[in-house]
Amino acid sequence: MVNIYTQNRILVICDKDRDYAKRLADYLRKIECGYEIVIYTEPQAFVSGMNGRKAGLMLIQEGFMDEVDRLLTEEGRELSTDVDRKYILTEDRNAVSNDGNAIYKYQSAAVIVGILGEDIEVKHRIVNDARRHEGICLTGIYSPVNHTLKTTFAIALGQILSEDREVLYINFEGYNGLSCLLDLKSEYNMQDLLYEYSLDHGVLANKIMQYTVKADGLNMLIPVRSPYELQEIEPSLWLSFISSLTSLGKYEVIILDISDTVRGVMQLLNVCSNIYMPLRKDSFSLAKLKDFDDTLARYPDCEMILNKLNKLKFPYFDDIDGTLNKLKSSRLGKYIRSEICT
Repeated sequence: MVNIYTQNRILVICDKDRDYAKRLADYLRKIECGYEIVIYTEPQAFVSGMNGRKAGLMLIQEGFMDEVDRLLTEEGRELSTDVDRKYILTEDRNAVSNDGNAIYKYQSAAVIVGILGEDIEVKHRIVNDARRHEGICLTGIYSPVNHTLKTTFAIALGQILSEDREVLYINFEGYNGLSCLLDLKSEYNMQDLLYEYSLDHGVLANKIMQYTVKADGLNMLIPVRSPYELQEIEPSLWLSFISSLTSLGKYEVIILDISDTVRGVMQLLNVCSNIYMPLRKDSFSLAKLKDFDDTLARYPDCEMILNKLNKLKFPYFDDIDGTLNKLKSSRLGKYIRSEICT
């Protein structure tokens, strides 16, 4: 089944030189171009993989499509593939001047990105848009360690902040349990809102309240019920959605309760104004934190995330009972008021 969220955010590289295709793909992923990158090095794999699919951009080796056409003719088949923009990767520099859709393949990946133009930069504009809205606080809550009261802390923080401002809480966990705790009966959730938004960005202002519930004063987007719903959603769509939320002017604080279930964790952390990371002190938790630190060090915007990161090691709270309506008066609530909201 074609993913409705990513079908037009695919960038396809077709080149029989595996090393070249991989290097170019690695660069595009490193700069977070906003596309899902797909590589095909054999015509047969291309026919099988792209039939019936839509791609936003395609970079295809000169002669590659001729082999695809011969293969289809031999098999008596037709290929149904929709591509918004296609460029030929050529080894002939002279071909570039004669055809605006030809790119000399043996030049730096950075130059190729420049030739592709504004489409390849859309993700970067989305990130910058999310950062530009002054007065909007995007608070990320994330931890590479489990069982840290991450979600409990995020909701309690949101409820306390909601006492004097408008706050929106978004949960990015697969199995979050919130539908049960909130006794939600709605058959719709934020995946449906994301789908409507993907079709028409302008619906957000009128639709947001239909997908929002309150928990002790805190606005909460109705969460998904399984990780598979989250895993379908491309990071670029999340970033665009968050940018549009900040543009509404409705919320002063947006809390992103991020987990590794969602795609694009680093991109989400990167757009946050500040990040809280609840941790534990045992050896396994510290080892997981070391793995995260090593991964973060390889991320291009590592320093920007580190500058916003606040690591928290909570004391023991013995009065959290699993409900959402007593968090503000709990020991955790008192901790937040004294240590976070001062």
